Amino acid sequence: MSRSLVQRFLTELLLHFTDEMGISDILSSIGRFTERKAVEVLAQDLGYVVKDRTRKRMIGLLLHFLSECGQLREEDGTFTWCDNGVLESGLLDQESETAREVFKGQVDFFERCLCHADGFLKGAPPLYRFDDTMAWAWEEFLADAEFTFARSLLVKLLFMGRHQNLRVLDLCYGPGFGLLHIQEHSPHSELIAVDHKNIFHHYASCKVPNPYAITWVDSGIWKGFGSPLPFPDNVFDIVFFTCADPYIPPELRKYVYGDIFRVLHCGGSLGILSHSYPDTAGEYVRDPWMRRGIFCHDFSESVCKGWNGFYDAQESIDLFHAVGFKLSTLMLNASLWRLDKL
Repeated sequence: MSRSLVQRFLTELLLHFTDEMGISDILSSIGRFTERKAVEVLAQDLGYVVKDRTRKRMIGLLLHFLSECGQLREEDGTFTWCDNGVLESGLLDQESETAREVFKGQVDFFERCLCHADGFLKGAPPLYRFDDTMAWAWEEFLADAEFTFARSLLVKLLFMGRHQNLRVLDLCYGPGFGLLHIQEHSPHSELIAVDHKNIFHHYASCKVPNPYAITWVDSGIWKGFGSPLPFPDNVFDIVFFTCADPYIPPELRKYVYGDIFRVLHCGGSLGILSHSYPDTAGEYVRDPWMRRGIFCHDFSESVCKGWNGFYDAQESIDLFHAVGFKLSTLMLNASLWRLDKL
């Protein structure tokens, strides 16, 4: 992880995709173009059906990714192809094998997503949804070592300086990895779990040390983003919210975080695990391999139902401040957040 192994690996995957699908050749033949022009040419030459927000966004992601890799230069919304050769990740064979073993959840997930991406851009339905038949894919993906490390760090960050008997909400608990970290770290805290579907209840309840100590909120009570959380005001010490922010539609984000603010009591904290979209100035997402890896992640998971993409860090900060939160901690290239309600 210290050498950005998984990000280098993902960069190779997406560069291979752009070459194999003929995208690089098409863009180099245009030479100089806007994003709109790129969409038009790729639709014409490759049959991409780029009419909705998600698929249009995917083309923009590819252009910004190739800019990060030095194959494009962007200036005032215009891209120019640069004949600088292919960026080398420097991965050795042994490192590739390590990436496949240590980060198997991410590697397998993103390889499947990229295999589907060409068809998706041509109009195929999403690869993954949140239903009973596909819960296994999210279980494998979110079990990845990088996510495990980040969740563990976020739990420690949220409980730092607090007593152990807290009231904690795991919002969108998914396969239950966050619940596991919280119970292991603070076994006497009161833990409430809510998700917009019940498909993960079995996975999560089998994973945690004491499932009977958790209050499981039925998904029939909370309908998902845009619906109010089924709790009174000022009742939680901590809200734990991981890997779900990119699934909030942009028009609902302020409402969702305002409702989280409502259920936290004064002095409570919200913990978020989610990448931020690489900012142009590199103020928040600085590491070059992390920036490329985030573009790879964003592009790949776009083939999943409901994905809206990573959000700009400064826009998120402005939104959180507008809701009433104080930004306490921002770590790991704007991927780990602690927000406090004062």
